[in-house]
Amino acid sequence: MNHKQITTLWCAVIVEELIRQGAGFFCISPGSRSTPLTLAVASNPKARFRMFPDERSAAFYALGYAKATGLPAVLICTSGTAVANYFPAVVEASADSQPMLVLSADRPFELLETGANQTIRQQDIFGSYTRWNLELPEPGMATPLASLLSTVDQAVRKSLGSPAGPVHLNLPFREPLEPEAPDFAHPWAAPLEAWRASGEPWTRFALPRHELAAESVAALRKLLAGAERPLLVAGNLGSLADAEAVATLAESLGVPLFADLTSGVRLSANCAPWQLAFQNEAFTDKFRPDAVLHFGGPLIGKQPALAIRKHPPLHYVVVREHPGRFGPDHNVTLSIEASPASVASALAGCRKPAVTNGCADLFSNVASAIDAVACSPDEPVNEISAPRIVSSLADGEHALFVSNSMPARDMDLYAAPVAHKPLPVALNRGVSGIDGIISTAAGFSAGLGKPATLLIGDISFLHDLNALSLLSHPWNPLIVIVLNNHGGGIFSFLPIASECDRLDECFATPQNFSVESAARTFDLGYACPATNRDFTKLYAEALERKESLVIEVKSDRQQNLQLHRAIKAKLDPIFEIADGFGNP
Repeated sequence: MNHKQITTLWCAVIVEELIRQGAGFFCISPGSRSTPLTLAVASNPKARFRMFPDERSAAFYALGYAKATGLPAVLICTSGTAVANYFPAVVEASADSQPMLVLSADRPFELLETGANQTIRQQDIFGSYTRWNLELPEPGMATPLASLLSTVDQAVRKSLGSPAGPVHLNLPFREPLEPEAPDFAHPWAAPLEAWRASGEPWTRFALPRHELAAESVAALRKLLAGAERPLLVAGNLGSLADAEAVATLAESLGVPLFADLTSGVRLSANCAPWQLAFQNEAFTDKFRPDAVLHFGGPLIGKQPALAIRKHPPLHYVVVREHPGRFGPDHNVTLSIEASPASVASALAGCRKPAVTNGCADLFSNVASAIDAVACSPDEPVNEISAPRIVSSLADGEHALFVSNSMPARDMDLYAAPVAHKPLPVALNRGVSGIDGIISTAAGFSAGLGKPATLLIGDISFLHDLNALSLLSHPWNPLIVIVLNNHGGGIFSFLPIASECDRLDECFATPQNFSVESAARTFDLGYACPATNRDFTKLYAEALERKESLVIEVKSDRQQNLQLHRAIKAKLDPIFEIADGFGNP
């Protein structure tokens, strides 16, 4: 076979094995050096792929796809800075344990460090943020094709392992790059005859399961049974099964459950928003947990950590299916690497249920107070009412993606409990950046195969503006709700706001771009409702249409700060008369 045939077969084998391992969705950015890989994908009828002019957007889209499916999307790009643009999403995927496969085309050895165009050091470019990285040899018959297949298998296994995360394969190619039909009867390809006929992957693998040892179960049951004031915490959980098991445990034991927005429990009908209680100092002085059982990863809000730091519990147990250290306050007394669902199930019936009859009444009063201050139908729609309305109307046929900064905090604090079936919710909380949010939400929608709503601030919206080009595709209908306060509203809530007279200049970065013009540029529908009533009607209709739409909610940073303070002032008296279990 000639060089073109060898390279064509080489890439066809890689793509086919990826598909057989379940990694059959490809996010491709156009480029010359990656031609053999791109055409191998396009030529395989089983491959699903999408083209992205911006590699950074492509990588965040792949991240959203992984959040929805639990499977890695495959990123393909040319050489040079193209691969470097994947870096932010790779970091987020690594921190949030999301699978991702990067296949970067590269120049061959003889062009490295020579001043050749579009050539950088690509091998190990992502450093410690990958679970595995490897540079393949240039395509050639000296390399057994079986080794190529087993390398692809190892890449997928590492990406899906514990912890899941990004894997990078760097693939150098020599010119010419154009395809030519290979000869599969050639002796070099002959060992693949059975593989080609089978339709099965070259190597199958089984991922390990982490189950709790019997002695650990007994110790945990004893600890929880003996606690006088236990608290369950649901942080970032990886599955609906984990969320349901933790919620069931808390309900059966009558133990307070602090459920973060990332847990999958926060928007359920029976979930009490303890986030609001923990903002009240008088409440946390009365409720001092002596045992905390923390399922999953970190929380959006810092209030529980502050309260626990002030009154340290005797036991702080962390349960998550991840081998890494977790405990920013270094107060963890027991760390368990196991499925949260299996641990929660093992703890069922370990103690007599506590009586918390006042909890429902307490949080009913809380909901009424929030609605009275921020959600009156004829009042202007605002940064608190919008999350409450969205969470109350969206159902399980829809999905929700929430941007970092104030949207994440406001949805976590003020979301309305709902009675419909579980609503898939996702955030980029690995490192909590504001980059690539629209792209990730679009990928999340595509992975789930259902429409989604994105709640996003104006600075995050601006940061990923070109991703609006993705939203006309039927794979990912997205309702984008832009909370536009013309800058970084979160800085108004930080200590720097009262200690610096240059808040706008150096932190808030006021913006005056037109959200409407941005939507029209990408041929998207646009609306700007004035009141809560208008927003409710508009959003309900948008849910029915299942089409992409940009909804702008205009607000003012200072007014938003005052609104938050007014709600806290209304809630403080409610929590100050409650005990640690919500009983008045």
